[in-house]
This record gives sequence, C-alpha cells and structure tokens, in this order.
Amino acid sequence: MSLVVAGCGAGDDGGSGSGEPRRGGTLSYAVNVEAASLDPASCGVQSFDRCAPIFGTLLRYDLDKKEFVGQMAESFSTTDGVSWTLKLRSGVKFSDGTPFDADAVVFNWDRVKDPATLSPALRVTQGMTWKATDPRTVTVTLDKPNYQLPWALVRGLSAIGSPTAIQKAGADVGNAPVGAGPFVLKKWTRNSQLELTRNPDYFETGLPYLDGLVVKVIGADDQRLNALRSGEIDVDWSLLTKDARAIEAEGGYDVYRVPLVGGTGLQFNENDAVVKDEGLRKAMLLAFDSAQINNAVYPGDAPVDAFLRPDAAERDDAMGRFPDKNLAEAQRLFDDYLARTGKSGETVTFTCYAGVPALEQVAQLIQSQMQQINGLTFKLNPVDGATLSQASSKREFQTIMGATLSQEMDRLYDVFHSEGALNVMSYANPKVDEALAVTRSSNDRNEVTTAYKTVVGEISKDGPLRTWRYQTGHLYVKKKVKGIVVAGTNSGASAYFQYAWLG
Repeated sequence: MSLVVAGCGAGDDGGSGSGEPRRGGTLSYAVNVEAASLDPASCGVQSFDRCAPIFGTLLRYDLDKKEFVGQMAESFSTTDGVSWTLKLRSGVKFSDGTPFDADAVVFNWDRVKDPATLSPALRVTQGMTWKATDPRTVTVTLDKPNYQLPWALVRGLSAIGSPTAIQKAGADVGNAPVGAGPFVLKKWTRNSQLELTRNPDYFETGLPYLDGLVVKVIGADDQRLNALRSGEIDVDWSLLTKDARAIEAEGGYDVYRVPLVGGTGLQFNENDAVVKDEGLRKAMLLAFDSAQINNAVYPGDAPVDAFLRPDAAERDDAMGRFPDKNLAEAQRLFDDYLARTGKSGETVTFTCYAGVPALEQVAQLIQSQMQQINGLTFKLNPVDGATLSQASSKREFQTIMGATLSQEMDRLYDVFHSEGALNVMSYANPKVDEALAVTRSSNDRNEVTTAYKTVVGEISKDGPLRTWRYQTGHLYVKKKVKGIVVAGTNSGASAYFQYAWLG
C-alpha cells in the first residue's frame, strides 16, 4: 500500500442543495452533552463538534469516496506501514499569528505522549516516534506496521494547537483553545453553548462561509427536535431513528445518516474488586434485555444480539453472540458468586447520565433488570456528561454507561485491545489482541475482515460492553443550510462546518 492523501474542498462529500455559496450568518447546532475540555490533546478523541471547528483535523475521511483526504495536512504517505511522511501545507498560521508547522505538530504529539497530560490518545503513540525534518515535514516511524494509522490523524492525533498559546494557558489550556481551524473561540458558557466566530486567516481561500457557529447543549432529544422546528437551531444531532423518520415526513429538512460501529451500553470495569469476577458479570449479562429497552425508549429499533449489526461484513454468528436472557441461569451464577465470596448480597454501582431523559430512562430499566437477580442491588449514580467522561477515562467506576461509536472498525483496537488507548474496562482477551494485531499489520482486505470476525465474536461472547441498539448517527438539517460535509465521530454524526452556508 502506498497511501497518499491530498487536497480538500467543499464538494468532496456533496451537500444539501446547490447554487453559489453565500457568505455570512450564524449557524446554530445542538448536541446532547457538554465537552469536558477543549485541550487539543483530549478533544480530538472526545469532542469533535467543538474541536474540529477550532483546530481542524490533519486528515479527513471522505464518507462518500471512502478514502482519506488532506485537511490541515497536505498528505500522509507510506509504502510499508512502518515509515510514514506527514507533509503540511505552506503558509498556514494559528489564529494567534504563530506558524502551523512541523515543530508545532511535534510539540502537540509530545504532549499527547506525556502521561502527565492525561490524553485519551496516549496509547495511540506507543511504539511510535516522530521528528520534524523540515518546517513542513514530520517523519513517523512505528515499531510494527499499522496501515490503520491515518485514522489517528482524523481523531486522536488530529488536533494541533498553538504551542505558544498552550504554554501561555498552562493549567487553563482546556478553556483557552487556539488553533488554525476555520473558527476561533468567542465565548464558552458551560452546559449552555459554545460561540465561535470566523477565522479570517483560515488557509482555505474564501472559507468558512459562515460568520459564526454556535454549538448548543440541549440534553433532551425532544427538546432539541423542538428547537429545530421552532428555528432556535439549524442542525440537530441525534441517534434516534424514530425522530429521523418523523422529521423526514414533515418535510423542510435534510437527514444525513452515518451507520456506526458499536453503540452505547452497560460497560464493566474488569479491574474493579467486585466486577472483575467473571461469574458475576455473566449473571448480569444474562439479566440484560435490550428488547425491553428499545420497546420502551427507542420504538422500532431491533434488539441487539451481537456487537455488530446483522448485515455487517465483519460479523459471523458462528464466532459468538451476546448471551441470551436467562434469569434462572443468572440467579444460579449469582448465588454461586455469593457462595464463593461468603457474602449474603452484593451492591454494584452504575454511573450513568443525568439530564439526558432517554438515557435516564434506559438507566432505570437496566436497574430494574439487574435487580431481578435476588440479592443484587444495582445502584444508579447519575452525573453530567463531563463528569461521566472523566470517571470513564480515570477508570473510577464499577459499571458505567459507556460507548464505542465510530465510523471505522479500527476504533475496536482502541477500545478492546488489552493495551488500547480507550480500553477503560481493563478488558483482556488474547484472541482479541491477536486478531486486532492482524487488522493493523495486514494490507489484505479479506484477511483483515476475517480477523475482525474473530474480534466481534469474542467481544460478543464476553460482553465487556453490552449494547442495546445498533446505532446510526443522524444530522437533521434545515433546507436553508447548504454545503454540509458529513463526518462520522466517536459519538455519532457531525460535519465540517467550514463548508456550510445559509441559503
């Protein structure tokens, strides 16, 4: 494989409507949870919606062409999967006037690699070294082939901040982002909205078209949908297929869909003194009922019986599925757990979302399912999105409402490999590790697909993340909004808003 990505432009992924783009106006976009930080070492993984407008991304994955294209970088190339060359664009500057160059990339990646930064992308850098060889070139060397590395430049290592601004901000770096992206931060009112203004020095000539972008936090799905209908917002983020059907039937909107890998579910911390017990976890998995959850909260969505949707090329039911609900066997396993530990009962805490009504309802349903096991108390710990994210990244939970949502299969390496960057579960399965190694070292598509079948089968049988829905990311967009270039993210669907304009 010789991967070379280059170029970018508004027409790469199409967009709603046609005609000559108009300049001006402010677009309002609503999501369901607040970002924990705008530190580029963190938000490239966790907060694409706020991060990409400020920092851009080194690469972009074109969903229509199914290929990587250059964004802040001009190209990223390899011939062997081990030695890579990142070529930056000439003349790009951060919004503080300092150069966006190879030294800036090295500075940012060094921060990610420093454990003190607490970057969720830290382990992406393991076995990876880099150096600036000239002002526009960074050479990267891996200790083993990884043909999936470009994904890191779309997410974990994608955001490059001004070294000058980062050093000046110190401990406040998460609140004072300075990038070279299409927008600059004007004001951030936490748990309300992020206000961005056009970067007049953005490198793509004539972009962005918008004067401003506002990212609002509206936790309830119905409230976001009502805000779209009333004109308070122009674009609504959603994972609800029922709302997608409803808004399409109304007319006046475009609906963009990104089928996602994975989903949201009950996630176990296998390093916890209690939850590490395999018998206890299996008992809880046998009490889990995704059909009940979807019937109550997501009507019309099919129950989940394996980690990937039934039509996925990487799914093979002969390799494994989620355990079927069986309360009698769940009780037997739990009673065995009590006998082995000498306990008369057990309490397990579930850290879940507060302020997101649909997810609050899901948490209550899971609680009622788990407490059908006599002797098990399943205690809810509702917290806001930022607190939940921090608890997850610090592994400070027993069970949690966790998720893996992405446009690419390679995210499974980060989440389920024993040394994965986002393996907050401390999940370890040698078969999964071996198969995931193949997905990165091989450049044979059939071999990679076969390896993923093993991964999906094993994590379905083990259930370290027991999901309840096959999720699709949606954007509901008013017809007046043109030029939407869709992005798949770690939480659903989003867009590169520098290409958007108001008709």
